[in-house]
Amino acid sequence: MPETIGYFDFIVIKHHQDYLNFAITFSFGKHFCEVTGMGWQTEKKVHYYISNIIMNKQHATFEEAKEVGIAMVQDSAVFEYLQLDHLAKSYIKAKLAKP
Repeated sequence: MPETIGYFDFIVIKHHQDYLNFAITFSFGKHFCEVTGMGWQTEKKVHYYISNIIMNKQHATFEEAKEVGIAMVQDSAVFEYLQLDHLAKSYIKAKLAKP
C-alpha cells in the first residue's frame, strides 16, 4: 500500500523579489515532517531545494528523509514523490506570481 499525504501546509518565511524561503509541514504515512527550503521560478519551470528536515520532532539526515519521499538530486534535496513535488511547486508558483 503506498504512503499517503494526510496533511500539507506551506508557509512563506521570507519573500524576496524573485525567490522565497519557505516552510512546509506535512504528514506522510506514519511520519509528521517539517522542512525548510528555498524556491524560485524561471520562465519555464519552478525550482526549489530543501535545506532542513525534521521528522517526528527530530532533525533527520537526508538519508533518513528517504523514508518520507525526500531524495538528493544533483546535490539538492527535493521531494521524490510526485504528489509532494507537485504541491511544493504549485505553492511556490502561486506565491511568486505577480499580482
